[in-house]
Amino acid sequence: MNNTQNTSTKKNNLRICGGEHTIVSLGEVYQVSQPPRTFRSQPNKRTGELSVSHQPISHKAVIRKTRNALEDSGFSIVDECHNLARDGQRYFGLFQVDHASREQSDRGTIIGLRNAHDKSFPAGICAGDAPFVCDNLIFTNTIKLARRHTMNILQDLNFTINRAIGQLFNFWHGQDERINAYKGREIKNAEANDIIINACKAGAVPKSKVMDVVDQWESSDHPEFWDRNVNSLYNAFTEIYKGNLTALPNRSQALHSVLDNVVDFDIASHSEEVANIAVVENELVEV
Repeated sequence: MNNTQNTSTKKNNLRICGGEHTIVSLGEVYQVSQPPRTFRSQPNKRTGELSVSHQPISHKAVIRKTRNALEDSGFSIVDECHNLARDGQRYFGLFQVDHASREQSDRGTIIGLRNAHDKSFPAGICAGDAPFVCDNLIFTNTIKLARRHTMNILQDLNFTINRAIGQLFNFWHGQDERINAYKGREIKNAEANDIIINACKAGAVPKSKVMDVVDQWESSDHPEFWDRNVNSLYNAFTEIYKGNLTALPNRSQALHSVLDNVVDFDIASHSEEVANIAVVENELVEV
């Protein structure tokens, strides 16, 4: 892939892993060994053979498949950051991407990529965005595809990744309209406090971080978010999301559901509806 930086494209700070994750080089990720496949304890009644119960895929393969899909679709990688946890068993990568057809925006588009060798979560890809003025990153539930580590993962993962990347243009449009809706809805402190509590109940923020969100709302670290609207509250949440990549996708989804309801925004009406991908045994199905 041509990774020559486009000097007109601003870069987000992707070095925000925190927690148990450690930032590493791409070479270090590629050196992580892929564990062997495991088999079911009982033989197949029809064939008498032991079926594959867990088929790991290397972090290297997941990354290369994603990079190839981006290249085939005309995307450029502006920046990337790779994180490992649990002695290399868990991988989480962040890629800021751009495209020649992308309109000027104050936010960068981020691809989140993950893989695990310890059965803790499926191989998956999701899309998110982050404002250039700060390090805040949030994922959207518009694009979130995953593939469990079962027998046909090597073949099916290509479909999963290409399906997700093919939806990035819809994601851009939908997310831009969402931010405009957030910016257009003014709120006062009392309503902001109610929204924060509702978001906590929905799982968008832990109880221990509620006052941190309040503090960011009342006095943001960034002047760009001193306006008293839902977008400023949105960024108060994302400011305290830093450092927990594992929890970020689920918290992002919960936060969007709460704030979209406040501004009466329906993402499906602004971009084509994207089906999540689930796995039943060894087959991918739309849900």
